[in-house]
Amino acid sequence: MEREDRQFVDAFARGLAILEALSRAQRPLSNGELARATGLPPSTVSRLTHTAMELGYLRFSQSKRAYELTPKNLTLGYPVLAGMTMLDRAKPLLKQLSERTGETVGLVIRDGLHVTFVEVVQGSELVAVRLATGGRLPIAVSAAGIAILAAMPERDRRLLAARASAHLAKRGGNVEAFKVGLTEACELGISFIRDAWRRGIGGVAIGFEDDGDMAAITIPVATGSVSEADMRGRLADALQETVAALWGATGGAHTVQTATSSEARRRNH
Repeated sequence: MEREDRQFVDAFARGLAILEALSRAQRPLSNGELARATGLPPSTVSRLTHTAMELGYLRFSQSKRAYELTPKNLTLGYPVLAGMTMLDRAKPLLKQLSERTGETVGLVIRDGLHVTFVEVVQGSELVAVRLATGGRLPIAVSAAGIAILAAMPERDRRLLAARASAHLAKRGGNVEAFKVGLTEACELGISFIRDAWRRGIGGVAIGFEDDGDMAAITIPVATGSVSEADMRGRLADALQETVAALWGATGGAHTVQTATSSEARRRNH
């Protein structure tokens, strides 16, 4: 994590790495687990967790012998959500989409090489995928991430796609499948993923830009219960209507030229 940049404060970056590791894990982690997750020396991790506890950002679970995040971390995130005017506009539409499809629906924003769920409406179907606000997924293995890439200007998309590919390859992921999925999303304006992030999980998503932020609306699905034909037909049509309603209500213009019908998507598939 050491850098040549003299303006870069390495100690601050290391502290944030601890908080990010706990956020990704979504469970308490010991100093040893944090050291492995961040690549930091155990002695450094011990000092950082002690400091974060003193400041109120971490607490130590005696029963689990590990550190966990405290509610104080929410004070860092709430101002971000409060500043997203799109969130208020999208909430009722996400609810309607979830009620119409029975599936979980999420509003996602780009977060470096990941995407973060800033709003989630849980689906009513028993097999609906359960996700939480604040959850993060790598761009290259999520329908929302690929949809956001497809919505970006070409030059920016090439640069970020190259970084996402390298990130995926480093973790032994299927880079070719990522490239094929991105090509299709660019052609159709809608992304389809099955079993890329985790076996049994897929998703449909449409990306767009809102006031400088890259975002997407996505429908995660259980691939064992939802067929690809259903994703490309019923769910894709419902998602496109929701995105059109979001932009129609604000007089905005969607940044991706989406396919006009499920039949067009089937011909391209």
